[in-house]
Amino acid sequence: MMTRSVATLITQLEIAAKAADFEVDAFGHVGPEQAWSLLGLRRAPQTLGLETGHIYLSAGIHGDEPATSQALLELLQDDALPPQYHYYICPLLNPAGLANGTRENPDDLDLNRDYRDLVSQETRQHAAWIHTHIPQLDCAIHLHEDWESQGFYLYEIQLPLQSSHPQVCTPQAGRAQRILQAAKKHLPIETANCIDGFTAKDGIIPIEVEQQLEEGQPEALCLQERFGGINYTLETPSALEFQKRVDALKAAVLAAIQTEPQET
Repeated sequence: MMTRSVATLITQLEIAAKAADFEVDAFGHVGPEQAWSLLGLRRAPQTLGLETGHIYLSAGIHGDEPATSQALLELLQDDALPPQYHYYICPLLNPAGLANGTRENPDDLDLNRDYRDLVSQETRQHAAWIHTHIPQLDCAIHLHEDWESQGFYLYEIQLPLQSSHPQVCTPQAGRAQRILQAAKKHLPIETANCIDGFTAKDGIIPIEVEQQLEEGQPEALCLQERFGGINYTLETPSALEFQKRVDALKAAVLAAIQTEPQET
């Protein structure tokens, strides 16, 4: 794993984003003397006439999952994201947690269970940025790691349309198998039949009915509820080699973004 300060990572993310023609918003500040920016990155389609959809990516909401932000950094540095989409990217949602090596923020809050109550400054500021800048989403992709797993797995979330939001997207074909095929080039696929209380099969946990978690609402369910579309939470096994986890997440993201080719 690369060793560097959180401030250096945030600077690297800003530089890479601007080089790839993203608008960079500092929608909040946390940490010592509020020195660490919470970044929101936006880019309109770069290929006129071929707009394909609205994509959201997030990482680093748990501070003990460092491969997630690194994966997004490398995708930005390589300008690897397909140019025909609207992008909204939050590459490091818990800088203080990353600095401390903890899942939670310094107030011992799991930010990924705080999207209903918005107790933390991080989630309040993030929710405000979403409200201001994201008009609709076709696909949301959340990068995570799991210290208990032995292989890569994912949650695929697509709920019946119930939102009153005017830009909720219609149901679409799943991409889970394509994502797994991309990830398995770098990591084994998780074989457990039960993960965190959810039924899993061949590395896929399908979520097709609304879940009410006692400990609070995750980011993915918040966005699914607001925008519809399809949501993927990608999980790598944090006990395995760092760069392999990064490479698996990068490959999985690109597979999740890819649209099926048109039949001719």
